[in-house]
Amino acid sequence: MPRKVQKKTAFRHYSGEEKEFLAKWHEEGKTPTEIAELLGRDLSSVFRHVKAMSSKKKAKPVGRPPSLSSKEVDRIVSKAKDLIKVADSKYQVTASMIRTGARLTCCVRTVLDALHSRGLYLHPMREKPVRTEEDEQCRLEFATTYGAKPLSFWAKTVDAYLDNKWFPVYLNARGRAYAAKRTARGSFRSPGDGLAKGHVKPRKNLKVNFGKSVMISAAISGSKVLVWHKVEGQWDAVNASLMYGKLLAPALRKAKPNLKRKFLVLEDNDPSGYKSKLAIATKLEHKINVLELPRRSPDLNPLDYGFWAELNKRMRKQELTFRDTKKETRDEYIERLRQTATRMPAKFCKALVCSLKRRCVDLRAAEGRDFQE
Repeated sequence: MPRKVQKKTAFRHYSGEEKEFLAKWHEEGKTPTEIAELLGRDLSSVFRHVKAMSSKKKAKPVGRPPSLSSKEVDRIVSKAKDLIKVADSKYQVTASMIRTGARLTCCVRTVLDALHSRGLYLHPMREKPVRTEEDEQCRLEFATTYGAKPLSFWAKTVDAYLDNKWFPVYLNARGRAYAAKRTARGSFRSPGDGLAKGHVKPRKNLKVNFGKSVMISAAISGSKVLVWHKVEGQWDAVNASLMYGKLLAPALRKAKPNLKRKFLVLEDNDPSGYKSKLAIATKLEHKINVLELPRRSPDLNPLDYGFWAELNKRMRKQELTFRDTKKETRDEYIERLRQTATRMPAKFCKALVCSLKRRCVDLRAAEGRDFQE
């Protein structure tokens, strides 16, 4: 007589949902028997899961315990900020000074690690104009007066933004390579690779002789470049008067024919040109009014804080495609500079001048001092 074979029930693992319910009911104080009935599971399997959860212990930390507590790190960060304010850029605050000020006995490396853990690293100081209290008060008044102006004021009511700039002239591969390297901000490297090829760029104050620089007098609006003029000789009252009367006034009338009889331009406090008697007389003759920037405020002139940098960036990008044997004459370089500037997109110009509203708001919040641009 054949023997009867008993069928075994297939084993089924606990689902994630079942484990969640098991843990929840265990925390609520239910017994394994009650949990087994609720889950429809065998008591022995429920008991094993409950035992495993109860026996779990917190993993012990591996390695050396941290040498500084969270409060001590807070004290290091606070002391660093206090010392930097006291130093006021007159000397460099070191990790050793911070350790002494925080009254800690750990090594300097530990102090540096604590600063790094809070995102504080040693960076080059940012270069800003040195201003007096009077300068800061003038900046605050400017921000208070114009911070509430709508975007249309900067894009349409202000007809032009003026500035001058010296441009170095790079005519060959060596000059172009120098210009490109000066724009590099940094590189990823190990401490020992700092002097290797690809990690070094020319010093900012290095004197080079690639070609005589050219001064450009420019005016932009909220949509395009209105004036792009190569200044012959030195920038003075005669050249400023020429720029206003022969170049800017006709460009403004052409840009807005029959719409305006008077114009408003933003310019800085240049005494040799913009504020000379001859230039002022020329502006009055052509009904050009002035929105004068506070002294030492390049962060409020769209050409200074954005246009020149974008122009240089586009020039360097063009030069990446040049052959090493390519040479330009001085006139060719200046013409390429002009074409690059006058082809700047209208969208870019508008965004650039409209950012003055946000800058005035930030300047007011900073009470006339430097703000995060």
